[in-house]
Amino acid sequence: MKAAVLDRLGTAPSYADFAEPELKTGETLVHVSAAALKQIERAIVAGTHYSSPKQLPIIPGIDGVGRREDGTRVYFMVKRRPFGAMAQRAPADWTVPVPDGIDDAFAAAVVNPALSAWLPLVYRAGLSRGETVMILGATGTSGRMAVAAARILGAGRVIAAGRRMDILEGLGADAVIDLSLPTAELKQRFFEETSQGISVVVDYVWGAAAEVAIAALIRPDLAVTDGEIRYVSVGAMAGPTIAMPSAALRGARLQLLGSGTGNFPPTAQMAEYVSDVLRHACAGSFPMDIVTRPLSDVQAAWEDAPGADTRIVLVNG
Repeated sequence: MKAAVLDRLGTAPSYADFAEPELKTGETLVHVSAAALKQIERAIVAGTHYSSPKQLPIIPGIDGVGRREDGTRVYFMVKRRPFGAMAQRAPADWTVPVPDGIDDAFAAAVVNPALSAWLPLVYRAGLSRGETVMILGATGTSGRMAVAAARILGAGRVIAAGRRMDILEGLGADAVIDLSLPTAELKQRFFEETSQGISVVVDYVWGAAAEVAIAALIRPDLAVTDGEIRYVSVGAMAGPTIAMPSAALRGARLQLLGSGTGNFPPTAQMAEYVSDVLRHACAGSFPMDIVTRPLSDVQAAWEDAPGADTRIVLVNG
């Protein structure tokens, strides 16, 4: 079969022949129609992700949309290397039917960023109705979806923090914070917006912004707040590490959590979450811009830079 084939980390995959997958117990053969080129694939291929392969060649792509042998249109995930979603066929670890009202390319593009918004809130933080949520990095694709997801899930108050005020002000958040402020001013804004209580922080940026946000959670008046603050790290667009004072763990009821491939929910639960986000995507809750490219153009598509707000989707003809 034809596929996007990665022979060397740090280079773009090429369109080449690859062995057909031989199914193992529990797998389902999917004829792939669309697979999105996401940040995680770029990082894996660059060799900078914690799940970058030790052995090559591989086919990139952790998920996509296609059809099972019986013709059912499904979203699927691939876990067994060297196979991946950027191919004509893939051995799916599990599948979820794609509802009518959403096309293959959009479904392939929307699930990953929508799950990056849904899982931190529902699965990792266990958001309850009425709680206050703050999104760091709210102007990115997943960040915007996290604001929408918090509303869908019944958050009582949503604080959106990011660097693009034109986008922040159009998200419908209860408060916005400009992450480009000088450090002292930024810390004061974080403190002002969280001083009446904060339950969940979903962080897509990490780095310096996270350092300031965490420092602002420390209560200098020795007041004990009700409930835990669940701080969920999802991305590290502003830097992979932070310096955190130990006082943050003593001066606030702070829980540090992460949401990523290393702590996905069990398969049955994950499938339910995918069904949830597809349903809300059909209702228009998770808009995003996509551009489609033939799988045969994978090398050029990989080197493309369509803009942070646009997702490339590779499609089979």
